[in-house]
Amino acid sequence: MRHSCLGWALLLAADAAAFADCAKPIRVPVAPTGFNVLVLNEGAKIEGVYPELLRQLSAGLRCEFQFPVVPRARVTLMFFETQEADVFVPASRTAEREARADFVPMLKLTPTLITLGTARELASVRDVGTLLAKKSWRGAMVRSYSWGDEYEGLLKALQADKRIDFVNDLRTVGQMLRSGRVDFTILPPSLLYSALTLAPDGSVPEAAAQASPDSRGAFGREFHFTPLQGLPRSEVGAYLSRQTLSLAERQRLREAMQRAAQDGSLLRQLQRYYPAEVLRQDVQIN
Repeated sequence: MRHSCLGWALLLAADAAAFADCAKPIRVPVAPTGFNVLVLNEGAKIEGVYPELLRQLSAGLRCEFQFPVVPRARVTLMFFETQEADVFVPASRTAEREARADFVPMLKLTPTLITLGTARELASVRDVGTLLAKKSWRGAMVRSYSWGDEYEGLLKALQADKRIDFVNDLRTVGQMLRSGRVDFTILPPSLLYSALTLAPDGSVPEAAAQASPDSRGAFGREFHFTPLQGLPRSEVGAYLSRQTLSLAERQRLREAMQRAAQDGSLLRQLQRYYPAEVLRQDVQIN
């Protein structure tokens, strides 16, 4: 009888631990990432799709999320190398990353060939092979961005031909396209929309906040979007640290994030920031 009671006590203790509050604040380092992560007032205010979604989840999880602001390259370093971060979001899924942390898929984005709408010849490209064959075309990509293993392979091939200019931010990509310095980029359309809508300091200009659906549609008329055969949708979600989070904490966070993707919470956050046309071109909720 004593052994039976002890067994029940251990089971109850395990259940209690699984549903206990988070043992410490959950650190989620962030860098400006368009409307996905907005860093305002010199870092004093963090908004955007993912910070607001996590705050929405915090009450049910009984966890506090902290959002230290760092340069984008340091986000990856803090999570994968120095173990100063608990969650890395938003992040695309790659085999290398998944070997080191738990991935929670939340949506799929479409890494798309983006050109100016006037570039008719570029708009005719439909697959990776044709793009690689056009040796005179140059592209601009953001350092440290990754959209899956197939994207990484394409990037290496373009680098071997010295056809890529790497830049530090999305806004520069848009400026280079508009000026004709490069011919194309490969990005989810939602990210380029963010970069060209936001002010240089990352804030939302009043004109953009009050824009009509028709004026927002001007983005789709200025640029041409072509999904490339050979470049599948990129799974995007959150990585959870195996070094800084317990198994129980990772399980609770995983369940909450997956539920947010399935019950419409994530989609509602996206709809607050992106016009329907951009989401239709780009986003598939898991």
